[in-house]
Amino acid sequence: MSRIPVNIPNILTLLRFALVPVATIFIFFGMTLPALITYIFACATDLLDGYIARKSHQVTKEGVLLDPLADKLMAIFVVIAFTVTDVLPLFVLVVILIKEMLMIGGGIFLYLKGIVTPSNTFGKMAAFLFNTSIALTFLHECIDPWHKYFIYFALAMMVAALLQYAYFNMYIKMRRK
Repeated sequence: MSRIPVNIPNILTLLRFALVPVATIFIFFGMTLPALITYIFACATDLLDGYIARKSHQVTKEGVLLDPLADKLMAIFVVIAFTVTDVLPLFVLVVILIKEMLMIGGGIFLYLKGIVTPSNTFGKMAAFLFNTSIALTFLHECIDPWHKYFIYFALAMMVAALLQYAYFNMYIKMRRK
């Protein structure tokens, strides 16, 4: 990937990379509402860039690779910030890091083999549940008892794990072809 093609979807993806430290810093400084707004804005740009890329035929290999990476970095850093600030327990971070690193590693491996795998329905469902769970975590001060946001988060993690299993099976089928 020598150069990222300049188009609106890729610019939105790069914007999401820039929003990762912004959301993280807001969380560290206890600025939950600005952090949530930044996170929701990043999620909205994720939906928007994919829509624009498909509708205007601006899908690029680089965009297909960078788009999920931006999402994963946002999720990882937000969960790290919530773990460091004692909002989430450490085991949640560990599970998410393992899952995301496996997905990033798998994506890089496939990319180096010349295979770019765009997201599918399973991935979109997992991302929606995961992003919703993270968004609910921003509301931890408002939701009483705290178990509610944690249960939502845990439920999304379980569903994401099941969907990850589906991805693994899809990879095995692709590899056989």
